[in-house]
Amino acid sequence: MSPMELSVVIVSYNVRIFLEQCLYAVRKASAGIECEVFVVDNNSADGSCSMVSNAFPEVSLIINQENRGFAAASNQALKLSTGKYLLLLNPDTLIGEDAFVKCISFIESHPDAGAVGVKMINGKGKFLPESKRGLPSPGTAFFKITGLSCLFPRSGVFNRYYLGNIDCECTSPADVISGAFMFIRREVFLSTGMLDEDYFLYGEDVDYSYRLLKSGFRNYYYPDVRIIHYKGESTGNDNFKALGNFYKAMLTFVKKHYANGSYRSFVFLINAAIYLTAGISAIKKLFKRVFLPVNAYNQFPVRRRTIVVSDPEGYSKVEALLFRSSSRNVLVGRVSAGSNDMKEDALGNLGQLREIIRAHAIKEVIFTSGNSRASQIIDSMHLISDMHVRFKIISANERIIPGLI
Repeated sequence: MSPMELSVVIVSYNVRIFLEQCLYAVRKASAGIECEVFVVDNNSADGSCSMVSNAFPEVSLIINQENRGFAAASNQALKLSTGKYLLLLNPDTLIGEDAFVKCISFIESHPDAGAVGVKMINGKGKFLPESKRGLPSPGTAFFKITGLSCLFPRSGVFNRYYLGNIDCECTSPADVISGAFMFIRREVFLSTGMLDEDYFLYGEDVDYSYRLLKSGFRNYYYPDVRIIHYKGESTGNDNFKALGNFYKAMLTFVKKHYANGSYRSFVFLINAAIYLTAGISAIKKLFKRVFLPVNAYNQFPVRRRTIVVSDPEGYSKVEALLFRSSSRNVLVGRVSAGSNDMKEDALGNLGQLREIIRAHAIKEVIFTSGNSRASQIIDSMHLISDMHVRFKIISANERIIPGLI
């Protein structure tokens, strides 16, 4: 098999709708690039495998009979990959059409780069600070647990974990790159080796980033590429369980890389964080049970004033889709995705989105990925993330992407 320019590795577990949108975006981003795509499915029970087989025949699908975790599943595909560059990509992401081209250009112009990470935003358009991180240490753990990192978010000392002193719009070296989008040079991968399978779900990106640094390479945070990371869709909504898994991964990292005297203090801090998180989680659940009855949220259903970014045909499809789902959306109108769309039914174009939201008291914006470029959607969400509106994306096959409702 002739070597590819890029190998994309996606590990999936029960996230069919997100995976489908992700693969459509990957297909567009890989246009003009010799690219192979691997999906490793960790025993999903939502029809993910049949969807990939039928809708994306170009994808190499690896089906596991059990959930092997992120690191082990990634290694299955990495062993088969031939790309000059490798990309670890989460299935609950949406990338722009130029993401691959930009990353290849950047890493080729930075010969010291081992891995490249990008600017990630969540489903509300907000910047995700884990896009760039410092290495774990007793000091960073203490400042994070005590809340000092939140009090001084721009401090390079108190918020060392999220590199608070580095502007999120500035390209910069970063100790740790997120495994949600980790772009790696093959020769670096060959010298560093596979992901450590002692990590089941979290921490493998911290470990791998550290190993790259020890091998003499740099990791870069590259914000010119932006992606949406819905975050946590494959792990469910149990925040405490997710945090528990995260802290366990940190303990694995500490045991592996901290053999000096700081080991015990670090373990103490992490254990303290686990118990503190458990206590806060229990208090929140008790408060909701006592003061917020189950039907409190549904007692006064809110009708959301909604606009749709689409062409006329896409708008009609969204209207029918919402009608079938008995949605309480109040469709105010359509926003055109391009300046050349001058039809009378449009409230305006994408460049006027802020003004349209203000003028019509909009509370929800729906994008149609079949009619808008992914990069347009990502940039628009980020630019209006301060306006307190909800976002939804209707995928190319007319499914509502959940997690944003």
